[in-house]
This record gives sequence, structure tokens and C-alpha cells, in this order.
Amino acid sequence: MNVNIREIALLAETSVATVSRVINMDEHVSEETRKRVLEIIESTGYKPNLVERALRGQRKGKIMVLLPTLADPYYSRVLEGVEHRARANDYDVLICSFHRDADAEKNYLGLVRTNQIDGVIVFSSSMPDEKLDAFASQYPLVQCGASAQGANISYTCIDNVAAAEEATNHLIQLGNERIALLTGNFGRVFEYERERGYKRALRNSNIPIDERYIAASDYNHHDGYEVCRKLMALDEPPTAFFCSCDTMACGVIKYVIEIGKTPGLDVDIIGFDGTYISELCTPSLTVIEQPAYEMGRASFDLLIERIRDKDVITKRVVMPYKLVKRQSTKKAVTIPDYSTAGTGNI
Repeated sequence: MNVNIREIALLAETSVATVSRVINMDEHVSEETRKRVLEIIESTGYKPNLVERALRGQRKGKIMVLLPTLADPYYSRVLEGVEHRARANDYDVLICSFHRDADAEKNYLGLVRTNQIDGVIVFSSSMPDEKLDAFASQYPLVQCGASAQGANISYTCIDNVAAAEEATNHLIQLGNERIALLTGNFGRVFEYERERGYKRALRNSNIPIDERYIAASDYNHHDGYEVCRKLMALDEPPTAFFCSCDTMACGVIKYVIEIGKTPGLDVDIIGFDGTYISELCTPSLTVIEQPAYEMGRASFDLLIERIRDKDVITKRVVMPYKLVKRQSTKKAVTIPDYSTAGTGNI
């Protein structure tokens, strides 16, 4: 019978890692499990491939996920996807937050250079593309949630330009012309892309771009609240807000309500990401929803390809998003078409 180590693990109802420990006479395996695995190996005639055994010896069985912050609930859903795929492939996940500090990120990446982990998934890297690309040319690295220009950087993301354009177009269709954009202040690629989509929507509708309505904010409800307060104090305040994350948008909703206005009636508000917060806040939040869990799974799959074959082709996975309409934006008014109506007697 021609079987491989994964099939042995399946037959023994255990993991590939455990089968590997038995083969390598590791003492950290229960006697019962060891006996079961050895019996299946003997009955199938399985013979370990020496090359595979050497590769397993080099493998650390750990990957690192680098996050800019632990405060954003969007990341927790992405991590679920990463961890589910990692467990299925017998990998442990080390989660590190560099708090948008370039030096801290550099130190964490040093763990890859010292051969303590097998690869890294990074969100919103603070490194310039050319430096990140140079790193990815030597070590397994995947960027999640943002595009990258480097020839060696595989990534997963959505089309941020198109998503921002669709969100802004929706606000325009609801009758808004004074539309504020709350964007990040960290110079990330996806921030520029979302601003580009916002501006393209305004230009295509012949709405002048007023730079006063484009405001930098951190990705939290407090900054969303404060930026909204400043913008609503303008002589001509915005009638709509497009926010770069759900937590920002929640801060905007809070301030709008405090000044006696109704979100979704007096002021339209759209968030970004589609986290659980968008449904918990009152009113519920219209959002651009990212496929966070699926993005995490896809990121791990790209990384494991690179770990197993350093010469694998660089891949760019652009995933679908959707605009989810809820209570924080008014309903579009549909004008009845009477042009084909009958003229029956009353």
C-alpha cells in the first residue's frame, strides 16, 4: 500500500506532528498512541521519505502574525481564519502587536531571521514597500489586507479603490454633496486607495472636492467622535460621513446623536470592515464588509506555499467585498414609473 504521512495520521486518528514524533522516537508521545501509530505503519508498509524527514527536522511548526494593534475587532475575525488553517496544517500561531512602531515591527521580524519561526503574516506593515520586498525575497512573508508593489510580496486584500468609490456613490445617491472622509493618518497604501476611490466618485458626479472634509483620524471611536465634532462646527458641515473603520463610525454616530441629529435621517454614515460592532451599535451601521475570515485563511495558504517552496510564484489575491445597508443611512427614494400604467375606470 502506497501511503504518505498524512494518511497514516488520518488512520491513526492523530496529527501529522504526532506521527512524526513516533517516527523520530520522540518520548513525548503516550504509549497508547505510539503503539497505534506503529501498528498502522507496519500494516501499511509505510516507509518515511528521508528528504521529507529532513525537511520536517528543519521545520519549526510556528508562524507569526504581526498586527498594528489589538484594539480593532476586524483583526480578531481575520485571525480566526489564519488559526483554523494553521491548526489543520499542524502549525502554532504567535500573535504580536507592534503598535504601529516601525522599530518594534523590525524586532519581531528578526525572529524569522534567527530561524525561530517558519514565516510571517503582516497587516499594514510600517516598512516601505522596497524594504518589505527585500525581506520577502529571503524569508516567507505574506501581507494581509493591503496590496503591495514588491515583486516578492504575496498578499490578500479587497479592491479598496472600488469599495470606497461604491460607498461614496451610495452617499451621493442619497442626495449628499458635502461628504466627509475619515481616513487613517499612517500613510498606508489602503488609506491612499480609499481616498482615491472617494475622490473619483465625487469627480464623476461633478461634486467639488473640499479638502476640509478629508480628515485624518486614528482607528478608534474616540478619534471618530473628535473629528466629527470639528467637522460639524464648520459653517457648512458635512451631511454624510464615510469612515475607514467601524469603530471610527461609532464615534461619529455618538456625536451626531449628542447634538440632536438623527443618523440615517439628518446625517448619513458609512463604516468600513463589517465587524460585529456594526450590528451592535444604535442605529446599526451601513458598512463596506470585508471577508475577514476568508482573507485570513487565504493568507495562511499563501504563506504555507512559500514555506514549502521558496521559489513559488508571487500571488495577489483580491477578494470580494459588499456594501451592507443598515439604519445609519437613509433609504433611497424610489420614484414610481407611471409611464406604462393602465387607464382603467375608477
